[in-house]
Amino acid sequence: MNKKLLSIPLVLALIAVSSCKKFLEISPQQTFTSEIATASLSGLTKTVTGAFSTLTSANLYGGGIIANSELMADFVTADPIADYSLNQFRTRQLDPYNSQSGGMWDDAYKAIYIVNVVLQSLPNFQAQNPGQCQLLKGECLLIRGAMHFELLRMFAQPSGYTTGDSHLGVPLQLLPGAVNTGQSVPRSTVAQCYAQIESDLFVAAQLLPATSGPSGQTFATQGAAQGFLTRVYFTQHNYQQALMEADSVIGLAGYGFGLYQLNATVGAIDSVSSVASSSPETIFQVISTPTTYYANNVLINRFRVLALTAAQCYMSQAFTPYFQSDSAAGGYRTAGYAPLYPELYTLSSVDGPNYYYCNKYNQIGMNMTVIRLAEILLTRAECNIQLGNSTSSVLSDLNLIRTRAGLLPDNTTNNPTALLNEVRAQRDLELAVEGDRFFEIKRRQISFASPESGQVFQWNSPQLVYPIPLQEVQENKNMVQNPGY
Repeated sequence: MNKKLLSIPLVLALIAVSSCKKFLEISPQQTFTSEIATASLSGLTKTVTGAFSTLTSANLYGGGIIANSELMADFVTADPIADYSLNQFRTRQLDPYNSQSGGMWDDAYKAIYIVNVVLQSLPNFQAQNPGQCQLLKGECLLIRGAMHFELLRMFAQPSGYTTGDSHLGVPLQLLPGAVNTGQSVPRSTVAQCYAQIESDLFVAAQLLPATSGPSGQTFATQGAAQGFLTRVYFTQHNYQQALMEADSVIGLAGYGFGLYQLNATVGAIDSVSSVASSSPETIFQVISTPTTYYANNVLINRFRVLALTAAQCYMSQAFTPYFQSDSAAGGYRTAGYAPLYPELYTLSSVDGPNYYYCNKYNQIGMNMTVIRLAEILLTRAECNIQLGNSTSSVLSDLNLIRTRAGLLPDNTTNNPTALLNEVRAQRDLELAVEGDRFFEIKRRQISFASPESGQVFQWNSPQLVYPIPLQEVQENKNMVQNPGY
């Protein structure tokens, strides 16, 4: 079984961006360390390792992207939180001082800066080892594309907000710059951002290998780049391109004959830990090790249920119908502690019968899945509906998800609207508390009621867009703050 890995045990990045300064600023010390890190191909390889380590940050794929976006949507709720910044997510009243959103901005641009240093230096070593240079370039472009994409989804209104996506996106950082240069990069439009993200990920997919090789020697693969491209096109309502990328990923899968296949049980994805464990469903993941202080620490702290102790966050009443419907139909996702099918949600014994808790993150040290095959199958199913393609292909993908979850296959629904509703319902249930719901609200352009206050939020509410960190606005003369901040 070939292993698909995102990260490795945390190592000290040779290049670090100071959080004490403006996030896009480069100091003389950073320039000095970058010269050391880029003096050899070995140094560049270690620097890329540092970039992947940055992705394990609590603000990024270490849990912050998932946890904070879930608090901004409607499936997860919480009682008032003592932490000032976290409570702002709960109430959807962020300000430019918010340490969580600021931390994401900081760490994402840190990763981008690191890979830009490598990309600038790689041509110097092309003749020495073309294969290694190709691999490093692919990994760097994947990181840069993924980080710009995550920033764009949080700090800008979604695709479709304006005609041609002419509204402001985020600054595109494509060069490492030098001292006193590149410090006032303006925000590109959303259309420009997506064009660059697509370019980076497309090239990455051409350069990265199909497998990670022995002992996980490669941190990212072709399938990972194509998985991100599937998300990118799907987010833009570009269903034809999303379908093509999903087909490519699933073609790699081969349903048991290729690289990826659905796990036998719905809970298996939540029990994979360390480099030694594998999940055939995983396309892109963060490896959890003691050195990384466990990649899922943020989600453990928010969602883990202990004996007689309630978790900080729990499922809202908006999610209850999904839970009850799936359970009534015999679905394993909510069926309790069945021997072969670990549950994803558990009824609280602390707060009473109206509270359900997410059980996806109850295991300390589990690997953090970023992209898995179930998501790609559900995306392909919706793309085929949106494009008016055969309902048989839709049902084929849908039923892979349904039957794996213990539900009977659906072989009768052929009305496009009913089929779309079912695919989306299965997506909401299958990917709940995996950071998908917030972005689906925006893609589907729907409204929701706050579980805490009942206030109705439209998909394009300015309160659902992160503020640009205050320090960045103050020190970057070309920076434009988001409306409402």
